[in-house]
Amino acid sequence: MTTLEWLLLTAAMAALVATAVVVVQSVVRDVGVDAGSFSARFRAARVAADSLTREWRGHHPASQYEADALNRRYGERCARLGITFADTEALPRWKPGVLAGGGGWFEVHKLPVCSLQNIRGERERFRPFQTVPDESSSGMGLPRPQVE
Repeated sequence: MTTLEWLLLTAAMAALVATAVVVVQSVVRDVGVDAGSFSARFRAARVAADSLTREWRGHHPASQYEADALNRRYGERCARLGITFADTEALPRWKPGVLAGGGGWFEVHKLPVCSLQNIRGERERFRPFQTVPDESSSGMGLPRPQVE
């Protein structure tokens, strides 16, 4: 009788462990899908662009040559954000800074220096997926025959 009880207890423990493994795997998979999603990656790209902007504004160039060198260097770094986050189709735009008379940056606008345009989001918002084929195209440019 004790052998049967131990066998049942062992089977119950194995079933409990298997259920726990399945639950943990599904939770990890759900978190992984959310973290790798488009919106999370695009948010990460925007955070990187904002930190690049803050870093750029922290410089105080003394000459036009130094300001131009900083603009080139940070312009290249902004362009690399588009490569790093290529899966989001983020289009980086660089707005170079203008040197002020007494040194430092002359702020004309309150726009960020490195901004990202959400190309994928714009496409999804303005060009919805069509489930029905277009009536004007039948494949050969010929009008469709009327079935009566």
